Amino acid sequence: MIRSAALKKDFRYILKQRGGMLAKGRLLGIQFLALLEDDLYFHLAAHADRQAMQIRRACAERDWGFLSSSPTNQQFPILPDTALDSLQQNYIVSDCGRVDQTHRAVRFCTSWATRDEDVERLVRDIRAL
Repeated sequence: MIRSAALKKDFRYILKQRGGMLAKGRLLGIQFLALLEDDLYFHLAAHADRQAMQIRRACAERDWGFLSSSPTNQQFPILPDTALDSLQQNYIVSDCGRVDQTHRAVRFCTSWATRDEDVERLVRDIRAL
């Protein structure tokens, strides 16, 4: 209930302008409805998490530490600069900052669309370093 008569006239416009109301809210809602049907969201998330765990295992095999322990689709290994330089020739890696003079923490992120063959190639390249 709007208590101020001065706000009443343009309230919906102001609310929409400030992001409180989506112009196409129904279309956005349909996307969420589809994601929630038959546990699709959970299947997609599980795929991304499995892909990330493969990358995590490959980094752990190299005895690379991790900035944090993440059970999600985002992994934060600490790479030697030489390894990072090599990987950046073929992969996009998010830099999370320098850990010491010769190591940087990075972020690898997988998604519902990450293909098995792409992760397998990255894992092979990590193991080959």
